[in-house]
Amino acid sequence: MKKILVICAHPDDETLGLGGMIKIHTLKGAKVQVLIFTDGESSRKKSSRNIIQRKKQAEKAAKELGIQKIKFLGYEDQKLDSITIIELAKHIEESIIKFNPDTVFTHFWGDVNQDHRRVFEATQIATRPTSKSNIDRLICYETPSSTEWSYQNFKPNLYVDIEKVLKSKLKALDNYKKEMGKFPHPRSKEAIIHRSTYWGISAGIKNAEAFLVIRDIIR
Repeated sequence: MKKILVICAHPDDETLGLGGMIKIHTLKGAKVQVLIFTDGESSRKKSSRNIIQRKKQAEKAAKELGIQKIKFLGYEDQKLDSITIIELAKHIEESIIKFNPDTVFTHFWGDVNQDHRRVFEATQIATRPTSKSNIDRLICYETPSSTEWSYQNFKPNLYVDIEKVLKSKLKALDNYKKEMGKFPHPRSKEAIIHRSTYWGISAGIKNAEAFLVIRDIIR
């Protein structure tokens, strides 16, 4: 993975779902860009101050993880179902054309959060494997407090050892204090650590992030 595009519905999804994986690959010299569709705030309270603050939090988290660029599209939170799927897909296609990634990460299609499901659908369209596409891998990540609450089980087939970068992931999450909960909430620090331990045990390692590979092309 040399150029990775991470597609998210909300600021914090990138760190919760694959902060460790991002850090590992940026340390190895990979270029990572993040595309975030919604402000993550407007469904609670339409406050420009909160929206700006959330952006700054994402930018600080991105700096910790070594993310090269983060783009905010600014759609209203929890309203992606009111936007045509073609419009959403075009934003992804534009990022793909400009960045030319070999790997794309997106949400799991079975998440409880409807914004996540909508982003997955749009990603499927934008990353369809045509002869002009240079994308070798399409991979789904989980999002704590959304993926595990779904009736559709997330069954990973890819595990990334994040033991050496777990502290960095937690440090990046410190920027999203309002989004974190108290244990046993899935977005508490303790739960994030337990989650990485659970996936690690599943793969015979100490700490891991888990993913579901949709497509992997060997050229």
